[in-house]
Amino acid sequence: MIIKVLNIVGVVAFSVSGALKGEKHKLDILGIVILGVITAVGGGIIRDVMLNQVPYSIIHERDAYLAVFTAILTYIIYHDKLEGKLSRIIKISDAAGLAAFTVIGAQKGLANDLGLLGVSMMATLTGVGGGVLRDMSVSEIPFILKEDVYAFLCLAGGGIYWAGMKWGLSEALMMNSVMTSIFIIRIMAIIFNLQLPSKGRLKNANS
Repeated sequence: MIIKVLNIVGVVAFSVSGALKGEKHKLDILGIVILGVITAVGGGIIRDVMLNQVPYSIIHERDAYLAVFTAILTYIIYHDKLEGKLSRIIKISDAAGLAAFTVIGAQKGLANDLGLLGVSMMATLTGVGGGVLRDMSVSEIPFILKEDVYAFLCLAGGGIYWAGMKWGLSEALMMNSVMTSIFIIRIMAIIFNLQLPSKGRLKNANS
């Protein structure tokens, strides 16, 4: 039940972020829907292909239909007054999707008897895969390569989930705590512009 709820949250959140990215780049409704669907199901498809499985979203088409509906609804209710706030709204939607899909990816990795590294990789691929495909589709540098602690949260969340399950903690407890922690930290990173160190940022800070 928890997985189904997390999946719906992730699909809706990522579809909204994909649709808003399309609005940012002035795409037509078809382009917006495509970006919404790619963002919502892309990470899961990459994960399942890596696990040598038929992608979940292909077997259960509900996710794709939900992503299409959400993208169209976003297109309808979007207003030009939001244009100046688009980047922040996209990041907030992205944070919700990232948190939900990281947990789903970690759970899928554990269900396939993967170790710490494998579970962390599945969590990361599920969490960031759709966003990477979305950004590449509109010729942007993906968030994972330039934004704050984006991928680090997936890796850490997957590792913590694996450790908690190996220690015999409640699955519901681990899912809720990891998802909530990722969302809160991601939002704080957006608000306070928290980023992992890079040479460029260190040079700017010293100049």
